[in-house]
Amino acid sequence: MRRLENYVKKYGPEFGPKLFHALQSQAAHAGVSARLRKKIDALTGRAPVVQKSEPATLPLFPESVPLASERAASVAISA
Repeated sequence: MRRLENYVKKYGPEFGPKLFHALQSQAAHAGVSARLRKKIDALTGRAPVVQKSEPATLPLFPESVPLASERAASVAISA
């Protein structure tokens, strides 16, 4: 959790508390909205909204891509 002291150190005594409280209330508002939306969906019988999933990441070592030495060998054979 963010701490007020960290904001005061980083942004000074004038703006630190203002930024801290603004971000805290923004986070609280987002959490309340999400909880209320879920409660309303449950009470009305609607299916909950499915969040978008993150895009699929590429595999670190794909097996379908031939190695450079294999590509060089196939080029040398075909030439």
